[in-house]
Amino acid sequence: MRRDELIKSGIMTFLAIVVMFLILFPVYYIFTVSIKPAATIATTELDLIPDKVTGEAYGEVLFGLKGTRISEEFTGTLEGSAKIVGGKLQVENGVIKGEVKYGPFTGIRFEVPVSGLSFELSQQVNEVQGNLKAEISGIISLTRVNSDGTIGLGVIKNVTLKSGEVNGLKISEGKLAGFIRIRDSGKAELTAIGKFVNSKFFHHLRNSLILATLTVFLTLLFVVPAAYAFSRLKFFGREHILYFYLMFTQVAGGLGIAGLIALYGMLVKLGLYNKLPALAIIYAAGSVPFNTWLLKSYIDSISPDFDEAALVDGASYLQIIRYVLLPMALPGIATVAVMSFIGGWTEFILASLLLTEENQPLSVWIYTLMGGIGRGIDWNYFAAAALLFALPVFIMFMLAQNYIRSGLTVGGLKE
Repeated sequence: MRRDELIKSGIMTFLAIVVMFLILFPVYYIFTVSIKPAATIATTELDLIPDKVTGEAYGEVLFGLKGTRISEEFTGTLEGSAKIVGGKLQVENGVIKGEVKYGPFTGIRFEVPVSGLSFELSQQVNEVQGNLKAEISGIISLTRVNSDGTIGLGVIKNVTLKSGEVNGLKISEGKLAGFIRIRDSGKAELTAIGKFVNSKFFHHLRNSLILATLTVFLTLLFVVPAAYAFSRLKFFGREHILYFYLMFTQVAGGLGIAGLIALYGMLVKLGLYNKLPALAIIYAAGSVPFNTWLLKSYIDSISPDFDEAALVDGASYLQIIRYVLLPMALPGIATVAVMSFIGGWTEFILASLLLTEENQPLSVWIYTLMGGIGRGIDWNYFAAAALLFALPVFIMFMLAQNYIRSGLTVGGLKE
């Protein structure tokens, strides 16, 4: 018997290892892709252990400029050869050197060669020609910065000349007529602060955290009292309402596109389009029925004697929920919180429909990385972004796994 049990245990262990390998292999493969140099991806070979390892993809995702459009106010200097004719300052050949500040810290430094600029001066100045030195300010918009620091595409606009001199002659304030187009010229350098502030990943991470956190808060706000009421209170039609409550949401969810059209129209009419809190309310509303059913099942396993004892001591229903139910139902509540967080974190369709690019969460941003087809996609960058996107959910699940296991198996105290 012992030999048979050992053989059976060995076979089951082997099967478990095979199943775990099949489940985790895609994750491992994505990880290997994320740490490979970009040039090694265009191959049909399957490397389980990469020959060369690099963290460039993660650095590019966290602090890079891929897909980023920067538009910031700057201050700087304009130097070069210029002349004043007819109340206008005309710059023939010059260089703009500027800085973008984030609080007391320098985020971006840039240098752009310019020519053919014309400033409308606020006061008449004698005609003069020579070297120009001036203090300026404006807005620099960078659409693309190449890997070597050169500016691929950009614009400098709303340029104001604060003070300066041409050949020693002081000139008054002035405004640039038009804008400066940058294309494959000049250089831009982002400091660590600049990379952090302008990181696409951290921008969309903030949106995802706001959305998921609000979803969890609103879900618990409605689910906890509702689950307690369905579990403990006796009222007419309780069972029918609970079944209808769950089934109606499932049927409504099946309406698909029609539901999306209705949601879009309602939010636009109410002025709630592109609002993260409005989307969080929709997520919470969709998760309340199932989570109410789940938490009710857990509360059913807790003896009602505790509620009755609290009522005898003069506690109100809200006090019972706060001081009796919440501590004892913590595994069930943690399960609801994690599931609603995952729902708000990973949802894609509504977020892409109801939010503009500025407010979109990580789930939508990662989808936009699939802009190419086949080898046109930067797979290193995409793999690193996908793993970083999954990391918060993994950490939350690991921290709350004991509560989740207990909550899903309907543990608790029984009579």
